[in-house]
Amino acid sequence: MSRPELNIVRPLTAAAPGYDHDWFPYTPLPARPDRRQLAPPGLALSVVVDVRAAEWEYSAPAVGVPGGRGLAPHPDFPRMSHREFGHRAGLFRLAAILREAAVPWAAAVDVLTAEHYPRVLSLLQDEAVEILAGGLSSSRAISSLMSEPEEDHYIGQTLDRLESAIGTRPRGWMSPQGSQSFRTPSILARHGVDYVADWANDEQPYAVTGAGDLWSLPVSWELSDLSSMFVRGIAPNSYARAVLEAVDVLAADSVRSPRMLCLHLHPWLCGEPFRARALRDLMARLASRTDVWWASPADIVDHGRGGQR
Repeated sequence: MSRPELNIVRPLTAAAPGYDHDWFPYTPLPARPDRRQLAPPGLALSVVVDVRAAEWEYSAPAVGVPGGRGLAPHPDFPRMSHREFGHRAGLFRLAAILREAAVPWAAAVDVLTAEHYPRVLSLLQDEAVEILAGGLSSSRAISSLMSEPEEDHYIGQTLDRLESAIGTRPRGWMSPQGSQSFRTPSILARHGVDYVADWANDEQPYAVTGAGDLWSLPVSWELSDLSSMFVRGIAPNSYARAVLEAVDVLAADSVRSPRMLCLHLHPWLCGEPFRARALRDLMARLASRTDVWWASPADIVDHGRGGQR
């Protein structure tokens, strides 16, 4: 039985530049048409607050639940209770900071939260400018280990149950911890989702040309509080400075072509009291800028669609 030649360097063949998938072509930003006249002035800024709950009863979730002090034998009470802080306290502090700064914000919500946390859902319905579909729970990932009918059922159930709980069907989708299979874009498009917020690969929204009318809204991974303050241990004041530096650069670049920055915040992280002062100052400084267009994720995608025509 012959072994596959995995490490053999084969002769090069002519190929178009880009990826080894067909979801969208490689389009470097400098090569795109200038559509400044079709976009609002300045830089588009958006905030997405991650309001998702983890399930205590699953001893082996498909993905690890972020937060806490490391893995412990199930049930991991330190980690799970840390994760739950957002729904009990952190979200209300974070919402107050955003309200004080008059900064509009969207929320990525899972079915577990929408169906089991009425006080949280009431806050989101009152104050969030948009609600994105965030899966069944933060501890139930999508993966290519699912069959297509299983994934189709997962996405359909999420959209249907969120619509029932919230009263409107979400236009956008943000997978739990960015999890996807090789089929996810096409299944999202099949269910009428307008945009997916899982890929952090651009400074403009773009069409997922291999999945019908689906668009991608790039959400910054490096400037999420999870990546910055939790994974890399950046101090709150340093995080605030990093966001302000990014906004300065993007605002200058937006003179030449439209740019966007979508911040992804987690109440169990930036809702902690020792991070509140830095976050409050950051939001106040961002809100005072005159070269920023505060927009919902759907608004940014809609302007991207208009600019493509």
